[in-house]
Order: sequence, then C-alpha cells, then structure tokens
Amino acid sequence: MTDYFSIIITLVLFVAVMIIFSQDKMDYVAYSMGAALIASVITALRFDTSLEDFVSTIEVTPLIFILSMQIMVMIAEQYKIFQWVAVKTLHITKGNHRAFFYLICIIGTITAAIIADVTVAIIFVPLVIRACRILNIRPAPYLFGITITINIGSIITPFSSSENILISSAFSLGADWFMGNMIIFVVIALAATLILLDLLMLKKQAPPEEARKKILLEIMDPGLVIINKKQFILNSIYFTLVILGFIFVSDYSYLIALLGAIVMSLLNKKSITDSMAKIDWKVIFFFISLFLLIGNMDINGTFDIIGNLLSKVPTDNEILMALGVLIITSLMSGFLANSPTAIVGITLLSDLYSGTPPNIVLIAFLLGINLGGNILPQGAACDIMTLNIATEQKVEGFTYKTLLKKGGTFALIHIGMCIIYLVAYGLIVS
Repeated sequence: MTDYFSIIITLVLFVAVMIIFSQDKMDYVAYSMGAALIASVITALRFDTSLEDFVSTIEVTPLIFILSMQIMVMIAEQYKIFQWVAVKTLHITKGNHRAFFYLICIIGTITAAIIADVTVAIIFVPLVIRACRILNIRPAPYLFGITITINIGSIITPFSSSENILISSAFSLGADWFMGNMIIFVVIALAATLILLDLLMLKKQAPPEEARKKILLEIMDPGLVIINKKQFILNSIYFTLVILGFIFVSDYSYLIALLGAIVMSLLNKKSITDSMAKIDWKVIFFFISLFLLIGNMDINGTFDIIGNLLSKVPTDNEILMALGVLIITSLMSGFLANSPTAIVGITLLSDLYSGTPPNIVLIAFLLGINLGGNILPQGAACDIMTLNIATEQKVEGFTYKTLLKKGGTFALIHIGMCIIYLVAYGLIVS
C-alpha cells in the first residue's frame, strides 16, 4: 500500500534532518529524533502499525560496533597511544620538515583507517601546530596535508567511520574485501596527493634552522607522553589484537569489537557503564532516528515508488552505473552529510540489485561517500575540527576560504582519480 500524505511528510522531514545535520551549530540529534517521532506517529495512524514494526527497522549490529569502538578508542586515548605515535613520528624525521610532512600525513592516513577522522584531527593537529611553531615554519601546509589525506585513510577498512560500518554491515564486506578492492587506489591516490601538496605548498617553505630542530627533539620527547608504561604497552597490544581480529574474523567484527571493549574495560579496571556514560551518544541516537525514518519510508511505500523508477534504470553497464553512483554520492556527501547519504544509498542499491550490488558499484559508493566530503569544509567532520583548532590557535593561511579552495580542488582531483580507477577496474576485473 502507498500513502502519499505519509510519503511527502517523511521525505520533507528526512531532507530537513540532512540539512540540519550539515549545520554545525544546530542540535541535529533533537531535530532528528523529533522528525522520526512525527513520521512514525503519522505512519502508525495511516497504516495501523505497532511499535514492534518500527523497532524492527533499527539496525542493531552497526550500533553495537560503533559503541564498542568508541569505548576502546577512549581507553586507548587515556593512555596516550595515538599521541605517542604522533610525537614518535616527529623524532623519526629528526626535524626534517619535508620528511615530517610526508610521514605525518602517511601516519595520519593509516590512523584514520582505525579510528574516526575527527579523533585523528584532535590528536594530530595540535601537535603539528606546536611542532611547526617550535621549528619556526608555517603550519598551514601541514594542516592541509592532514585534512586532505585523512579522508583517503577512511576507505582502507570497514571500521574506519560510521558510514563504512553501515555499508560493510549491510553488504557483508570484511577487511579482506577492502584490502582487495581499495588498497591499490589508496596507495596511488595518497602518493599523488602528497606529491601535489609538496609541489604546490611545501616546496615554497624554507627549511628550519638546525638549532630549532634540536629544541623540538628535546621538548617533544615520546617518553614524556607515556603516563603509565606498563598500561601503555598492554593496551597497545590489546588494541592491536582487536584490529587483527577484525581482519581475520571479519564476518563477526561487531562481536570482536564488543568483546574487545569488555576485555579492555576489565583489564584496565574501568567500569563499562562509566565508559558508556562518557562516549558520544549523539551518533547513536542520530542513527536510530535515521533508521526509523528509513523504516517509515519502507512502510509507507516510498521505496516501492523509488523501486519502480529504479527498475527502469539499465544495470547491465556496470561501469556507467558505478560512475553515476560515484558522482551522486560525492555531491550528496559534500553538500549534505555522509551518514544519511550512506543509509539512503544502502536501501536504494539493495532495492535496485535485489540484494548485494556488484563490487564496482560498491567501490564507487564508498569512494564517493568518503572522498566527496572535501568538496565543502562542512562536508567532512575532520575538516571542521581542523578549522576550529586552527582558528583557536590563530594559524595564518588556514581559513574557511582557503580550505574551501584547496580542499575543493583536491576533492575534484580525487573524484577524477576515482573515475579513472573505476573504468580501469571495470575493464580489467569486471
């Protein structure tokens, strides 16, 4: 059954939530929960549905994964594991500003494959600004390098971001799938991006004085970061084992994450209820609201209409389909938001292909969502976080205008790389 009144109300509410989510100063959780409640009440009245019908639309598996990852990352941060990696990077380069640029961007990219991009920005950006000021060099080129390359790291694993978790859970994509289909693009895109950034920005930077390098190495000692050496080592091992578990037992990654969160909490004598009180519940409730809105669309016939329209789309040319998915998801991620784009895309692609889409279409979907965010600064949470920190620290040359110009330029370059990769993948693999 199709009810156009319910469809129109739900679609208007969903679009409103997507727009509000992209506005940094608005309480998107309250608006999204309110929208889900209004849509559910209207749908319930029109279709005489029960509470269980709506609850069943909430995907529990990705929510468990996100919660568990937040707990583990929070414990790892308490023992400065990621901060130690950043400071150690400085010492490895011995203050060489170009080596530091390349290595900090590569380490940031790899870290973004494990933890949320916002967390990477929070850890790395303040340290980079401080290091650059000690060396008496401009921080802006390094901040551009971090923000632009972090999004590349997000496509390495299925657990790097909320969007990847949702997509990989929906289509049963494990770490082996990501490594097999994404790693070649990641290596090429990262290398090309770093070389371009070097030529366009870093090459113009004068090297720091030797005296400044010595001061940096003395002040920023990796050993000073470690508060409790024993716990630091043990938690590093725990966290590494969990990541390996994701790789080798990818079909049950949410259970591995849950077990890892429980074990890390017990071994560190941290009450898991206390940890849950400190994590970011906004993401969880936002996803619940989105799942409910999508569930309303399923009940009121929205997806029946869309499915009928999509059934007329020719899917036999996989390359053209992948390119279309790439462009649409890139624009939606850049101008609206990643998470709603992921949830809507999952539903539409599942309906279009009556199950799991071809690999090339899934690759395009993931590339568009993860790399399209740089089109506008507000499209990527890590860009906004870096911009906020840079503004607070009064970093010259790193403003909304410059980030819009340089970030948008590289987003277009990355989309161009994606097109080449998808065409090559389609001709060679498909």
